[in-house]
Amino acid sequence: MPMRRSLTSVLISSAFAMAAMENSRMKLSYFDARGVAETTRYMLAVTKTPYEDFRYGFTFGTPGDFSTVQRPEFDAAKAAGKLDANLGRLPLLEVDGQVFGQSKTIERFVAKRVGMMGATPVEEAQIDCICEHLRDCKDKYMKAKTNPETKAAYFATEMPEFMAKVEKTCVGPWLCGSKCTLADAAAFVFVKEFFDDVESSTKAIAGCPKISAAVEAFGKLPEVLAWQQKRPKTMF
Repeated sequence: MPMRRSLTSVLISSAFAMAAMENSRMKLSYFDARGVAETTRYMLAVTKTPYEDFRYGFTFGTPGDFSTVQRPEFDAAKAAGKLDANLGRLPLLEVDGQVFGQSKTIERFVAKRVGMMGATPVEEAQIDCICEHLRDCKDKYMKAKTNPETKAAYFATEMPEFMAKVEKTCVGPWLCGSKCTLADAAAFVFVKEFFDDVESSTKAIAGCPKISAAVEAFGKLPEVLAWQQKRPKTMF
């Protein structure tokens, strides 16, 4: 009997915990674009986690000229101090009455909350490590893209060589373990949605069978395909 009461107590506590999590719906605030919020949106989609996808609209006085961008709702929110948690910037995540920013912090928090940050502290560190490698590769592109020659060299040599090194850190069958994680979501967004030349970025990982397989598998998940059909069609 004591064991039965103990098990019942655990089940009741778990039920309350699940109910509390369901009732504390997250609110992700960003511009009406994919940008640095899309990896988080994908994780929420893959795990079917309910949240509010709040978007600040913007328009251009001159198409493509960021000096002419108009974003009155964002400017009003910033002036009112609503964006102070991220130094007047986006994205922001509101959960359990608390608000914080920084896209990578949000990604890690959400990954833990929805079960995409590994099963152990070591797996969590490995996932985080892969994400940081991807960010390093992205930073290299930001430096290279300003010049046509260096941009071409990036896709032809720099990215393939760097990603071949990242390949050696992967401990599959996904990028880190037996489950889809933040690392896989981040890799998919990096290869398939970050660049304006997806053909070149996809070709650049052709010599990385583990990364290529994970990116392809993530892109075929039913929840990913459903999100791609559902999400707003945006300029960026």
